[in-house]
Amino acid sequence: MTNPNICGQCDSMNRSCCTLRAENNEGLPAPVSEPEIKRILIFLKDKKRELLLDSRNNSPQFIRQMSILFPDMADSVHKIFPVNKTHFDLKTQENTCIFKERNGCLLPNEARPHFCRIYPFWFFDDELQIFEDPNCLALGNCRTIPEVLLSLGTNTEKLKQIHARIYEDWGLSRSIPQERKKVFL
Repeated sequence: MTNPNICGQCDSMNRSCCTLRAENNEGLPAPVSEPEIKRILIFLKDKKRELLLDSRNNSPQFIRQMSILFPDMADSVHKIFPVNKTHFDLKTQENTCIFKERNGCLLPNEARPHFCRIYPFWFFDDELQIFEDPNCLALGNCRTIPEVLLSLGTNTEKLKQIHARIYEDWGLSRSIPQERKKVFL
């Protein structure tokens, strides 16, 4: 069953994915691209970029994590995120995203970064996968991917679109296999 408040419930139990956990102080890599930054700034009209974003070092660990997320794009990941250069993340206060409110995210869905909108899902070889996250209430309450999709009020097609936008916004060109057509003689 769809539970539009599941993220808020998770947050009220201090189990939110918007809070960095001590056991993994870098959290999952969730860099914010320029198109995402522009969408956030449009929504927040009067805020300055530097109040919303943290500049983070492209550490070897970060690049390794990004290469795992984009296994078919390792060379591009190294070009987009060169070692010892920087990328932007959403700013945090006391290990919590500054957009996290009592009942979820301050940002409307369309202004949220792609990584926030797709989590806890990801695609590997065009197959929908779920990150293991013992703190995620939706994952704890559901047994199957379809149940988690329903609980979070999303579907595979929406998530594929978000995943494709991540590639597009970061300039990761991916060769999409053409559908084979049958030729009748």
